[in-house]
Amino acid sequence: MTARQEWSRAPLLPIAGLIGHATAVFHINGFSPFIVPISQDFGWSRTLTTMGLTLILLMQAASSIPIGYLVDRIGSRRLALVGMISSPLGFALLGSATGSETNWLLLWLIMGTVTMPVQSTIWTAAISSAFKASRGMALGVSMCGTSLASALFPWLGAMLIQNFGWQKAMLYEALIWIALTYPFMFIAFRTGRDKELAGDRDLRVATDTGMTLSQGLRSSVFWRMLVVGASYTFVIPTMIIDFIPIQTDGGINAVQAAKIAISIGLASFAGRLISGFLVDRISATRVGAVAFLTPAIGCAIMLKFGINPVSALTTGILLGLAQGAELDVFGYLTSRYFGTRYFGSLFGCVLLSLTLGAGLGHIGASMIFDVTGNYSGFMWLTVIVTVLCSLCFLTMPEPGLLKEAQAPQQIR
Repeated sequence: MTARQEWSRAPLLPIAGLIGHATAVFHINGFSPFIVPISQDFGWSRTLTTMGLTLILLMQAASSIPIGYLVDRIGSRRLALVGMISSPLGFALLGSATGSETNWLLLWLIMGTVTMPVQSTIWTAAISSAFKASRGMALGVSMCGTSLASALFPWLGAMLIQNFGWQKAMLYEALIWIALTYPFMFIAFRTGRDKELAGDRDLRVATDTGMTLSQGLRSSVFWRMLVVGASYTFVIPTMIIDFIPIQTDGGINAVQAAKIAISIGLASFAGRLISGFLVDRISATRVGAVAFLTPAIGCAIMLKFGINPVSALTTGILLGLAQGAELDVFGYLTSRYFGTRYFGSLFGCVLLSLTLGAGLGHIGASMIFDVTGNYSGFMWLTVIVTVLCSLCFLTMPEPGLLKEAQAPQQIR
C-alpha cells in the first residue's frame, strides 16, 4: 500500500493521535505555570512542589509494560476513551490541595492512576498498525500533540491563573480540554487493529512480523535504546517543564516567560514534521543524533550569555526541535528494528525508560535548585548528557528488521 493510500484509509487517525499525545502530557506541560504560585502559596520548596511529577512519572514507568500488553490484547480505543476523560479530571483534582504534604502526594497518586490510559504506547501502536510506507510522517503528526501541549497549556494555565487563581485555573483548564477534544476522539480514534482484536480475542494469527518482549530484552540494540532514552529524558523534559521557573528566576516576568515558552511548542511542531519526513527517507539514527545535540547548544547559550528574552527564546526553539524528534525517533526505530506484532509491549518497555528518566530528572533539577539557588548545574548536566546520547545513537545499526523479528508468529 502506498503512502497516499494509507492516508486515504485513515486520514483522521494521526490527528486523533495528536490530541491523545497532548492529553498524555497535560499534567506535565500544564503544570509548568503552577509551580511558582503553588510554592509561594504554601511556602513549599521547589522539590516538594514538583515531587508529584516525579511520583507520577515513576508510576507511569511501572505501568508502561502492562499498558503495552493491554494494547496488544484489547487494542487502543477502549483505553483511550477512558483516559481522555480521567486524565484531565485528575489534573483538576490537584486544585483541591489543602497545603498538607500528605494531601498533595495523595492527589498525585490519584493523578498517576487516572493518566495510565493515555500513555504514548496507546497512540503510537495505533499509528504504527495503520501506516507503514508513511509511518514516520504519520508518527510525526501524531506526536505533534506534545508540541501542542508545550505551546498551549503553559500559556492557557498562566492566563487562567492570572484571572481566577491557580486552584480554579486547574479545574477550568481540564474542563475546557475535555469539551473541545472528547467528541472528536470518540468519532475519529478507530483502528483496524481494534476491529481485528475484537473479532477474535482467544487466538489471532499474526500477519505482521515482530520480536516478543523477551527477545527484545536479549538484543543489545534494544538495551542501547533504553539507556539513551532514560538518559536523554532525564534532562530534556525537565528543562522544558522548568523552563518558566528558569526564566522567572533570571528576572523575566511570568507572563512574558509563558509567552517565550510557547516557542518550545511551535519549534517542536516543526521538529516533529521535519523528523517524520526525514526518517521515512534517511537513517533515523542520524536524524536522532543531530536532533539530540540541539539542547546542548541552547543550554550553552544561556550559560554563556545569561538568562534574558533573547537567550531564552533561542534556547526554547532549540529545546523544541529536540522534543520534536525524541518520541518520533524512538517510536519509529522500535517498529523498524523489532516489528509491529508485539509493538505495544516493546514500546511500553521503551516508554518505561523514557518515563523513568523524566521522573528522576524532575527531582534532580529541583534538588540542584534548592542547594544552589539556580538551574545552572542542571544546564551543564544537560550539555554533557545530550552530547553523549548523540554519540551513542551514531553507533546504532541502520533501521531495518533485526533477524529475530523477521518471522511471523502466532499469539495466544
